[in-house]
Parts: sequence; structure tokens; C-alpha cells
Amino acid sequence: MKKLIILASVLAILLLVGCVPPEVVVPCNAPYVQIGDRCCMDLNTNGICDSDEGPFKPGEVPGTVLMKQYEMALVALGGYSYKYKEDTFKVSGTNVKKELVRQTKTPSEAPVGPKKTMMPWIDVIYFDTTTKNAAAFCEGLDDRGERICSGFGLWDIAIPVDYDKHYQKTPTDWLMEFIDIEPTEVKADYRYEVSGLEVTGLLFVEEGKITILDIDPNTGVIWRVTVDEDGYVEEYQYADVQTGTGPAIHEFKTEPEKPVLSETGDQAVPEPVAE
Repeated sequence: MKKLIILASVLAILLLVGCVPPEVVVPCNAPYVQIGDRCCMDLNTNGICDSDEGPFKPGEVPGTVLMKQYEMALVALGGYSYKYKEDTFKVSGTNVKKELVRQTKTPSEAPVGPKKTMMPWIDVIYFDTTTKNAAAFCEGLDDRGERICSGFGLWDIAIPVDYDKHYQKTPTDWLMEFIDIEPTEVKADYRYEVSGLEVTGLLFVEEGKITILDIDPNTGVIWRVTVDEDGYVEEYQYADVQTGTGPAIHEFKTEPEKPVLSETGDQAVPEPVAE
């Protein structure tokens, strides 16, 4: 009798297991692949998620695979910033923010603000690299700028500006320009240091032209680009790189209280400076 009870119990368990619906496996969308229970990138096809490995070394994989890894690293940064010449740039996805080193005025096709000015002050420009649109703002990045923005009634007013005139190529732009081109040479110690940082040098040789991308292999950020075209050399140096800087969009905020001159009660608007 005991054996019959045990046998019945086993059969019942088997029936219950058979009634459990099979787990639905959601396929990974390319370029991600299934490794274990995860969807991840495996650019060197070694069965290990690239995120679990260190940066690929020159010679381990083709140069285009290296560059795909740099692209992934850029996406994972959560935005990055740098200084180019005197201005500060922030890159986040397809958006770019350019903080001008000094507040300036720019011609406007239509009157701007309550004072209907045709030459509004600006201190920051936002670019959408997908639509190729640009809009400037007077955000008051310092105390003096805050007085100008507030005094001229320019707070949170989008001022259209020419995209091509103000946009400057970012490290992301350089990487995407060459991402599908196999480098002529890849060296871990080429141009060994940029701002005290070890970089990987990617060398692209064309007829009459040599382009060198010096990249931080850990972040994917290009710190320096050197272009030698028929002996004429141009260098693009990106300094003070910071990562995890967040979105690069205008944030609307409460306008500060307009300062007044105690003697007259008028708004304290500084005298314009020579451009």
C-alpha cells in the first residue's frame, strides 16, 4: 500500500510539472546575442559578453571591432564634456551643448525679448545633430551673465542661430566618420600620451592624406585628431574630458530677481562690452 501511495505521488508531481507552461525566451535584437540568460554584445565572438572583458587590445581583433567597442563605451558614459579651444562642450547622444567662454551678441532675424532687440546676448548654444537645428540661450552662466540675461529680458528665450556657423566637430563625429573603415595601423603606444593619458592610436592612410585618432580605450573618447593633408597639418585637441555629465538640453528655471540701482530704482543692466 505504501508503495502505491509513493508511486501515485510521483505521478502527480510529474503531471504538475508537465502542466507548467514552458518559459518564453525573448530573442535578442541584433547586434546583441544571447549568452547564458543575457543579451549582450560579443564583437570578438568568443562566447563572453564584451562588458565582462577589458578593452580589446590592438592585434586581438580587427580595428573596426575596436572602434565598435569604443562606440559602445561612448553610449554607456551617460554623456561627456570637454574643452575645445576656449569653449566647453557637452555631448549626450545626438545633442550637443556649447558653453561660450564669454557672453556675446548675435544677429537675430526677428526681434527677441521684451526689449525687441535684434542683437540678443547669448552664452550657450544647443545643437540637435539629427535635425541639424541650433538654438542659443542667455542662461546667465555667471553672476555678470545672469544680470545681462535678466536685465534684457532674455531668460528662457530660444534664439535661432545658424547650425553650420557655430557647430564644431565632436569626438563622437570623428569616431562615426571612420567606424566602418579598417585602420591602416593600430598601436597602443602611438602618440603615447595625450594630456597625461595613455591612448590607442588609429592611423588611416588615404592618397595624400593621413588621419590619426588618439582614443582613450576605456571610454571611447577621442582626445586628439591629427590630419595631415599633402603636408598641411591640422590638430584638434579635446581637453579636460569629463564623463557622466548627463543630458545636453536647455533646462528652464525660475528667472532670478532683477537687480535694481538703489539710487534710481532702474534695472541694473551692465554696459555692453566691445565684441
